[in-house]
Amino acid sequence: MRRRNTFLLALVFILLGAYVYFFELQKGAKEKTERLLNFREEEVEGIILNYPQQEIRLRKEVLGRWKITHPLESAADESTVSAILAALNTGEVRRTFEGKPSEADLKNYGLDRPEVKVLITLRNGVALPPIFVGAKTPVGNSAYIRRGAEPGVLLTDASIRSNLEKKLNDLRNKEILSVPRDQVAKLQITTPKETLVLAKGEKDEWRVEAPKKGVAKQPVVSDYLTLLSRLRAKRFADDEAKDLKKYGLDSPAVKISAAAKDGKIVETLLVGNKTGIEYYAAREGNPTVYTIDEFSYNELNKQLTDFLEQEKKESPAPGKTKN
Repeated sequence: MRRRNTFLLALVFILLGAYVYFFELQKGAKEKTERLLNFREEEVEGIILNYPQQEIRLRKEVLGRWKITHPLESAADESTVSAILAALNTGEVRRTFEGKPSEADLKNYGLDRPEVKVLITLRNGVALPPIFVGAKTPVGNSAYIRRGAEPGVLLTDASIRSNLEKKLNDLRNKEILSVPRDQVAKLQITTPKETLVLAKGEKDEWRVEAPKKGVAKQPVVSDYLTLLSRLRAKRFADDEAKDLKKYGLDSPAVKISAAAKDGKIVETLLVGNKTGIEYYAAREGNPTVYTIDEFSYNELNKQLTDFLEQEKKESPAPGKTKN
């Protein structure tokens, strides 16, 4: 009997919640199919994300790349910025609650202290209405927002919160090396044990030049170049490192230099001490110290035997034996 009463009580609460959402919440509400904001991504020049604890500013540079300009200057992660703009551009207004909300309403909606305020400026100097993002609705997978000076409260998809709730490091470009793999014609991998040199031949085949000459394992070199081109930071350990010795980068465990066809070194990666389950890494000539995961470190720390193709021994002709 007690189990049956508990079930009935739970059912009553579910029905009550559904009634409140579909009937009470719709009083004074009007169905909308409009977009949250109307703009084209290529027209956007600046983004300001204002959080309770921090303000982050981004600006598109002349070549079309995004850059963080405040609270520090750093290249931005293009895919993350694009996701933010897509969320604002494709987000739809599900409902509008007419009338100016009271202070109590704003608190209930989480709009007295919004999770984030977003301001977008276009290349022509026009500033779009700021978007204030509040709390999620109890049911319905929606979020409360306000748009510019409009008095009413809007409902949009709750996914906008996850797309806009970013920390500074979420927005930073975690790419460590920027050299395209097809431009690399020579690799020098230096460890305390040896200096390994790989060079691309005229027919784009890779060879081992030092410490021993021979044919390189082409798939292994290809995977190594792919790893370098896709290497991403796990964390930003230090933006203005003045003492590389602190991170073991003065005498790195692995030093990888990539050179172009003319022999000019394009970029050099330094990998230093272990910290927890990660390793410190830096691009030579750049003050930023990153960390990389242990798997990447192990794959970068290769030796001659990993690359050198073993010479095939000729089998004796049929009927003949070796002396």
